[in-house]
Amino acid sequence: MDSNLFWQEMKLELADIPSQFKKKKHPSTIAGADCFELSFQSLLYETIYGMLLIPKTTLPCPIVIDFLGYMNHIETPNQFSHWLKAGYACLVIDNRGQGGKTQDTASYKTIDLDVPMGKGFLSNEDFYMRRLVADNLRAVTLAAQLPEIDQKAIFLRGGSQGGGVALLVNALTEQPIKATFADVPSHSNLSRRIDEGTGSYGVIHDYIQKHPETKTHIKQQLAVFDTQYLVSTIQNPVYASVGSADPICPMTDFFPTYRKLRSYKQLLIYWKKGHGGGEQRQLLKEVQKIAEEIKGEPTRENCNL
Repeated sequence: MDSNLFWQEMKLELADIPSQFKKKKHPSTIAGADCFELSFQSLLYETIYGMLLIPKTTLPCPIVIDFLGYMNHIETPNQFSHWLKAGYACLVIDNRGQGGKTQDTASYKTIDLDVPMGKGFLSNEDFYMRRLVADNLRAVTLAAQLPEIDQKAIFLRGGSQGGGVALLVNALTEQPIKATFADVPSHSNLSRRIDEGTGSYGVIHDYIQKHPETKTHIKQQLAVFDTQYLVSTIQNPVYASVGSADPICPMTDFFPTYRKLRSYKQLLIYWKKGHGGGEQRQLLKEVQKIAEEIKGEPTRENCNL
């Protein structure tokens, strides 16, 4: 199936579902900030839950939409307080079926294994990732409509699963994005990820070992979710980082995506580091780079592969 048509049909299906966006105050103890619990409807009428943190200010403020890693979920607002300290709002959702408040209740038609990435992968229209991308795409759209938010200063960032989703959403959203930060990103070079069984693609690899006749079909179906085939449409700066010894989202699997980025891009390689990548060091760099982007004075360095 043509990738553009696949995503266009998903967005049309999503647009037909009322968002039913709700926001209520959360009793957070973070000084100088308001915290809200969010909910909205997404694909297949699933209710998605999340959190919005906003610095107490009279001006519309920049926002960082933070995409979570695989099987991570919101535990406390303090997980994201570093964005508040830097002066930015933050929106984050609990990905459906990954251990947080958001459930994944709609049945799968093709296959339904125990873990999220083991659901629906025999058909691109049934695959879990279609739901995940739709949820996060709607989160970006809703964030841009908030009166407290500066629509000209929307940043996307995520690590691992979240890094890959940030790139997918960046490529698909109609909302202008100021910059995207993808740390040790997943969902690139999927054919090899499936062959090697790295990270969350291990469940698909194991299935193919038992059913080798499905290999070609599965790879064809999942190609629409490969970041390398979508990122050429991104127009804003992309700042990426990888760990050279990452066994979960291998560095070399991100290179095909990085090469196809046509907008300004930077890549930091943390040598001899695993899936943690640059960890706190990388986060501090992201905070600094966001400040530079807002001021219109980003440091432009050549970093090509």
